[in-house]
Parts: sequence; structure tokens; C-alpha cells
Amino acid sequence: MQLFNISRINTDFGIFRVSGDWCFKNPEVESISLKSIEVMGTDGWVLLNKTSESNSQLINNLLPLLLSHLLLKNNAV
Repeated sequence: MQLFNISRINTDFGIFRVSGDWCFKNPEVESISLKSIEVMGTDGWVLLNKTSESNSQLINNLLPLLLSHLLLKNNAV
């Protein structure tokens, strides 16, 4: 497992700051484990409750974008 910290990722769903870990040897959405996810609100970063049902669909939509970002970042190194 490899730790990651994305300080800012712009998506169609909003602007996010995310940290967690993922298995770069098994690059699949299921290999991503989020520790913290924040969305940019009108007054700054707002921590999202990962266990909230309303946020689970948002996170599921966001995971493929995170995987793409991590793969691009990992290949650039």
C-alpha cells in the first residue's frame, strides 16, 4: 500500500482534497482506501462524512477520477 495526498483535484462534482492509501501494484478502484475527503465550500474546505449515505454516491463517482489521477502521477515519477 502507498499513501497519497491530493491537495486539490477539480472535478465535475466539485473541488476536493483527498488523502488515503492505494495499492499501485493492483490499480483498481477497489484498491483505494480514503482516510479523509474534503470539498471546497464557500468558506473553505469542508470535511465530508465518508459513512453518510448521501456522500457514498459522490465518493463512488469520484473514485475512478482519483484512480486516474494517481496512475498519471505514479507514471510521471
